[in-house]
Amino acid sequence: MMDEFRVISENLRYLREKRGYTQEKLAEMVGLSASHISKVESGQRRVGMKTYLHILNVLNVSPDEYVLCAMNEISENDAERLREILEDCTEEEREFLLASLKNLKENMRKFKPV
Repeated sequence: MMDEFRVISENLRYLREKRGYTQEKLAEMVGLSASHISKVESGQRRVGMKTYLHILNVLNVSPDEYVLCAMNEISENDAERLREILEDCTEEEREFLLASLKNLKENMRKFKPV
């Protein structure tokens, strides 16, 4: 089972670095200490959902980008292909496509030949 807090800390570090921000700069932007950001990113401290969403908002993270970030185990090429598919979708289309993809995967595994 995946540790959600580890995923959150890794995602925050990845997104911050992708934007080119230091921990100090992000801390200033969200009203926290750099030490707090450092501890969150290293997994030593947890961040609440309200603060997490505030940080994502400050970093200007789109729902598509967050989904792709959460799927960090896929290759960069696959991530780019998925990004291209989702980039101009409405929220309803995006939800439908992601749910369909999930169902396809589950069904493929159910009927996988032995």
